Amino acid sequence: MLLKIRLTFAGNWHYNETMIEELTIEETKIEEEESSILSKAIVTAKSYDWVEEESLAIILRRPLANLQLCGKSQLDWVKLACGKMQKVVLDEVKEEDFLQALRPYAESKKYIIVLYSDTPLLEKQTIAEALDYFASKNLNAMVLPRGYVFAADYLLSTDVIFSPVRKSFAPEQFVCVSTPDQISRAFEVLSQRIRNYHKSNGVVLLGEASIYIDADVEIGPGVIIEPFNVLKGNTLIEEQCHLKSGNVIIDTIVKKGSIVAGKRLVGGKEE
Repeated sequence: MLLKIRLTFAGNWHYNETMIEELTIEETKIEEEESSILSKAIVTAKSYDWVEEESLAIILRRPLANLQLCGKSQLDWVKLACGKMQKVVLDEVKEEDFLQALRPYAESKKYIIVLYSDTPLLEKQTIAEALDYFASKNLNAMVLPRGYVFAADYLLSTDVIFSPVRKSFAPEQFVCVSTPDQISRAFEVLSQRIRNYHKSNGVVLLGEASIYIDADVEIGPGVIIEPFNVLKGNTLIEEQCHLKSGNVIIDTIVKKGSIVAGKRLVGGKEE
């Protein structure tokens, strides 16, 4: 925070070193207080650890649930976003049977979140924030952009959902992915997330738009990957490797410090 102070004096006035020292002390106190506030904000960052213990995710299976995007099915991406939360996958049910299908699962946890398998762009943080909001407001039912949250005891005691709260959490993550255009867009979003993850861990991607990396590929720090590389499956690129252009590497371990150029490696063997 930039603090501006204007001093206005009438008539003659004098200043001395004591006045300057006192003003400096006051400014120092303000800076220390501000620093203290920022430190407290960092220390008290919100924790969502409770979500995985007290919540159950019910994922309704939709057509294209097994469609592969960056090495995982749409259903697997939704499961991944649920973290360590207990998960149940059900075939999608008719509207009139919806509540009845959920009730058998409402006795083990305090909160039930219902998601769909065709929302692969969901992220863990978004689900945690939705459940935390629901719990903090002591709600019974909430409609998400695509999905629902219920209090388990409410789900067990009602046959009709009355006036649920509607809340929009990151609606772009809840988009249904089923058409060719939506599939293409989801693939690009997930690919970029994967590349961003590796860059944040010290991997250098040159011409990254031409580099494809599956979700389960592991890459060590200090690796340099040039354009037109494809990394798929359970591949491990150990640290300090240099992948020059034109490689396709599938289910292979590339040892530390290796230089690979124009190779097709499958299961550790060159083809």
